[in-house]
Amino acid sequence: MTDRPERNGHDRNSSKWADAVLRWRARDVLRKTQLEHHLPRAGLLLDLGSGEGHIAEAIVRNAPGRSCVMLEPIWSISPHVARRIAALSCFAIKGSGTHLPFPDVTFDGVWAAFVLHHVLFDGQQAILSEIRRVLRPDAAFVLLEDTPDNTREAETTLRADRRLNAEPDEAPHHYRSPGEWRRDLRGLGFSIEREVPFTRLFPPASLGRVQHRAFMCRRQ
Repeated sequence: MTDRPERNGHDRNSSKWADAVLRWRARDVLRKTQLEHHLPRAGLLLDLGSGEGHIAEAIVRNAPGRSCVMLEPIWSISPHVARRIAALSCFAIKGSGTHLPFPDVTFDGVWAAFVLHHVLFDGQQAILSEIRRVLRPDAAFVLLEDTPDNTREAETTLRADRRLNAEPDEAPHHYRSPGEWRRDLRGLGFSIEREVPFTRLFPPASLGRVQHRAFMCRRQ
């Protein structure tokens, strides 16, 4: 029993370190994509596939007029994030992207950050259709995705994804090229106002160059 406090202290330190890394990654994504500059400074936003909530936290904290619903199929918000956003207008709920539990034209802005490539192609289309349904006319939608353009890039992206996110080998990955995303977004009623290609600092360059892209869209 004497080693229990030490183990708990180690767990707390590891949790704080992981939280610090995820906060840094969220700020890095916002800086490189300019995601939040495409979203309204006030209004109700939806983070579809919010993960532990670090991107939503940063976006709402930077503009007090924003409220945000963080949607995940399972509860995964970080306790560190939960404490920090307790005084902010953020709400975490469980739900499926293919059947969003909201009325039509509810949101002033939606983003999905590195979520859709974990969904089968038919599911991706269903999610995009649901996003369009819950967005108000001319509201903003930002899609952040891994966008390999050929088989070799897809293999590199898969290795990087698994290492960066500690994903198991059986975790599904259904990547699309930039051209395929453009086709589907436009076909489902979104206009693309801007594209921002970017790379992350992680994983190390030895894995190869991993391409990502932010699609800044409007609901038509």
